[in-house]
Amino acid sequence: MKTKRFSAILTAAAMAVTSLAAVSSMSALAADGAGGYAWTATDGYQKATTGVTDANGATTASFENATDGQEGEIAGFCTQDGDGWDWSDYTELSFTVTNNCSADISFGLALGTGADWNWHQANSGATVEAGKSSTLTYYLTGEEWTFDGTVCAVADLYQVHRINMMAMAVYNQSPVTGSVTVSDLKLGGGSSVTVEPKDGFYVDGTVLRDANKNPFIMRGTNYAYVWYKQDDAEKALAEIAGYGANAVRIVLADGDQWTKVSAGEVQNLISICEKNKLVCILEPHDATGKNDANALYNAARYFADDLAAKLKGHENTTIINIANEWMSENNDSAWQTAYINAVKIIRDAGLKHCIMCDAGGYGQGASTIINGGKAVLEADPEHNCMFSIHMYGTAGGSSATIKNTFDSMITRQLCLCVGEFGYKHSDGDVDEGFIMQYAQETGTGWLAWSWYGNGGGVEYLDMSSANIGGRLSADWGEPVVNGQYGWKSTAKTATVYTGEQPAETTTTTTTTTSTETTTTTTTTETTTTTTTTETTTSSELPQTDDTSAVTPGTQLAGDVDCSGEVNVADAVMLARFLAEDTEVSVSAQGKANANVNGDSDVSSDDLTFILEFLAGMRTSL
Repeated sequence: MKTKRFSAILTAAAMAVTSLAAVSSMSALAADGAGGYAWTATDGYQKATTGVTDANGATTASFENATDGQEGEIAGFCTQDGDGWDWSDYTELSFTVTNNCSADISFGLALGTGADWNWHQANSGATVEAGKSSTLTYYLTGEEWTFDGTVCAVADLYQVHRINMMAMAVYNQSPVTGSVTVSDLKLGGGSSVTVEPKDGFYVDGTVLRDANKNPFIMRGTNYAYVWYKQDDAEKALAEIAGYGANAVRIVLADGDQWTKVSAGEVQNLISICEKNKLVCILEPHDATGKNDANALYNAARYFADDLAAKLKGHENTTIINIANEWMSENNDSAWQTAYINAVKIIRDAGLKHCIMCDAGGYGQGASTIINGGKAVLEADPEHNCMFSIHMYGTAGGSSATIKNTFDSMITRQLCLCVGEFGYKHSDGDVDEGFIMQYAQETGTGWLAWSWYGNGGGVEYLDMSSANIGGRLSADWGEPVVNGQYGWKSTAKTATVYTGEQPAETTTTTTTTTSTETTTTTTTTETTTTTTTTETTTSSELPQTDDTSAVTPGTQLAGDVDCSGEVNVADAVMLARFLAEDTEVSVSAQGKANANVNGDSDVSSDDLTFILEFLAGMRTSL
């Protein structure tokens, strides 16, 4: 009985996705619209469109009373080629959307490909603010699309029949009337870009290189200096290095929340790290979880005003991590704008170090980096920013989420470090084994949280029983140090300390867009990967009497398995739960997330809403 019910629900899911193919037939001859195509209104359920105009390489679609997709209609417009365009040489599709309305809009994209006209819906929609423009980039070869209920890359790129664009009201907002203009539509991929070596650490696509041009993969821990100054930092850092670490992320304070760590102290910490052949990552912790950009700017000014004189000359051993987990929200545009400004503050002080930027959502909101990291990197005059995602129960709770995040970063040619992770946390269990395994497979750095000093109920995240001379904890310290993918097996000292010479070839790539087919030139030692996630949970309690840095996770509608994103796994889990499958257990948070229609009862109606969302029939939940 359970099997039949479960099968019926999944059949309904397939029908919902298939219904996307019910759109009008038209042809796109050479024209003067976006991308040089002819565009027209899409019929079917996208009925809010009132007109489409092509002119001067741009397309403007007007609409009336476009809803958020929950009720009524949205606005759709499309271009089509009967035989299909060959996009097999491309990896990216980008264009600029200008919102001519007086209200914000949501914008979506779907592609119809192959002989069977399979519909691929982009998983991530975009909010375009009223009166403003946004450049959107879609990665065709990344697993960031949904087809037939499955998250995947776009299939059959050799035969792309239709590009379908959709404009609608923001979720739960009033219907919107007005128009959008799409321009500067481009197809592209990786083009060869020579990355100039620097006197210190620098990013080369997904690879972090040291001043000797060699790849450096972080394998280390976080050291809570600011809360345990009274202990001997020199002995503690020597002990960490003795266990095999090649890097350490040192917790500082800029004076906003804790007593400021002085420039002299920082100079001493750098000296100790260099003595022990550790790469030193410096991060002030005061801005944790704060959504006010001024908290981030204060952290940036700490480096620019207080520490600059002590940092200069140590570009080859030290990395600047602007602030720990600034922003509790997952606001992609606000994160991007604030980090562009923060990086500028540091660069204006003459600092040329590699800069590390933490994700929003208490460090677990990977979408902030996935959607905004490229803009931050390109705005940096040194083109030398890497990015850190903290992986606890949300961002690191499943191998699928972890892989998706890693892979999305690689697709975008962004340099990733897992700046913090544990083996469990207040927001759920962590697949720490897969984090370390996949990091090794992809050449990604990681820094475990933390050496010693956790409180407030998360003492289990201590790797050692004491700051100096303790024992490694069986559940956490031992796997990090002695596990299959731990320090002793995978950590390599930075060649700025060993004097190792670089490989013969060190020219690598970054990702750009172009209307032409392009060729990629890579180094002899580059690595690749890709991914996406969203989260909103805090990462650590820094000391026993401080809980201000930690807040409970926020609800994400449709996220039944509490993975931090909504995908087909949530639909399957809810279907099995509704079918009374005894092997499936949905947590209280998962049930709250599953109740997307807000009627206080988790039912097949909620499943239908989620399936329609995954099929692109709803833009939000």
